[in-house]
Amino acid sequence: MKDRFERELTYLRLSVVDRCNLRCLYCMPAEGAGFEAWENILSYEEMHRLVEIFSGLGISKVRITGGEPLVRRDIEVLISKIRSVPGIREIALSTNGVFLKEKARGLKDAGVDRVNISLDTLRRDRFFTIARMDRLGEVLRGIDAALAVGFSPVKINTVLMKGVNEDEILDLVRFGIERGIELRFIELMPTDESVEADPLKHFFSTQEAKKIVEQVYELKPADVYLSSPAQVFQIAGTQARVGFISPLSCFFCTRCNRLRLKASGMLKTCLHGREDLDLRAMLRSGFSESEIASAIQGVVYARPEQHFLNESAVAHADFQMSHVGG
Repeated sequence: MKDRFERELTYLRLSVVDRCNLRCLYCMPAEGAGFEAWENILSYEEMHRLVEIFSGLGISKVRITGGEPLVRRDIEVLISKIRSVPGIREIALSTNGVFLKEKARGLKDAGVDRVNISLDTLRRDRFFTIARMDRLGEVLRGIDAALAVGFSPVKINTVLMKGVNEDEILDLVRFGIERGIELRFIELMPTDESVEADPLKHFFSTQEAKKIVEQVYELKPADVYLSSPAQVFQIAGTQARVGFISPLSCFFCTRCNRLRLKASGMLKTCLHGREDLDLRAMLRSGFSESEIASAIQGVVYARPEQHFLNESAVAHADFQMSHVGG
């Protein structure tokens, strides 16, 4: 399945819920997050059916996201269903890590191959400021549990925020080196205006972060998927890597291979684009699998060449990250 710019789509980010047990200041407002009614959230059976259709169109990797996917009951059931779909070669999971210690073994047994865990600070007081919850200890134990059950790789995602956590870049890199894992620093992106972290005030580029890391460590370019949004480097003399995801300062649209399916059933062909197709409505109106597949192919073919985050004339503050799955 290709778009009009000959980019092949092989990766589906599947949001299973829009709820979260944290309230990170760059992701959700402190109150009133505007959750979908539960009857508007896709069932596991509907998600499984859609993954089968996407697999038939060439999707081979599925990432389970949220909100926080581990707040949805019996998530392992869905993962087992997806694992059984022919053509799906990899299942990844993005999580804030709060419930990961208790869930890690079951997730691994159900078929999750790799996990990405959000960690924006190693300081308990700062974690509370960012997440509005005192859960750092649980997240750290979740990271250790992920390593213990054998997820490979385990990656840590850190959203950079000037004046908030940029002074911890080297501390977080050392944390990664101690565990032999990959740190990924991500630029703050504009989302919904109700979200507290102002990207104009708090933006800190990954290029600045890379310079800070290089003051202490030698970075050697590492082999990654061509479609990866991250510039990844091996930290010389260690088993750890560090990646930089730069949607604003150095965007990667030309190699984007991903689609996003919201928990509500809305398909987005670009994170900062519109909602392109209501798959929930098609499923519940009795459309056939071939009709749904044809509709997906149509919106994928028409997807934009690039996002417009760097164009001030285009409005972007139109969604909450928790509703889209990142």
